[in-house]
Amino acid sequence: MIPDSFTDQIHVNAWTDPVIDELGHDPRSQYVEWFWLAVLGPSTVWLLRRLGDALDHAPDGFTLDVHECAAALGIGGASSRRSAMQRTLRRTVQFGVARAHNDHVLDVRRRLPPLNRAQVLRLPSSLLVAHDDWTRAELQRHEAARATVS
Repeated sequence: MIPDSFTDQIHVNAWTDPVIDELGHDPRSQYVEWFWLAVLGPSTVWLLRRLGDALDHAPDGFTLDVHECAAALGIGGASSRRSAMQRTLRRTVQFGVARAHNDHVLDVRRRLPPLNRAQVLRLPSSLLVAHDDWTRAELQRHEAARATVS
């Protein structure tokens, strides 16, 4: 469910997902900056970084003042359904990096999953190559780590 618009105060919780929490990428990571940025857009990535920081300090959740957050992100007003902040909040749900219970409760992933193949294929060509290189290097690191354990 993606609300048409969120209320002025949203309760934000951490979205626990053991698989993504293990394999995913911190919203402040280079992976997110390089690859998720092209998918989510800058305001959504900055929001996820800010929410990640806040969840570090309040792991049991916190109340987000949507207007204050919008101003801090430099995207202004948050009341209108068409405002940049409302679009940014909806994008978090649309792309599966958050889930809304209703218009005032949002669970946010602490770590973002790797891009799926369809998302990778929509990246600009230079990022597509970089992502394939990144993925190959990660697989080699995992294989090397497994070989040393065996």
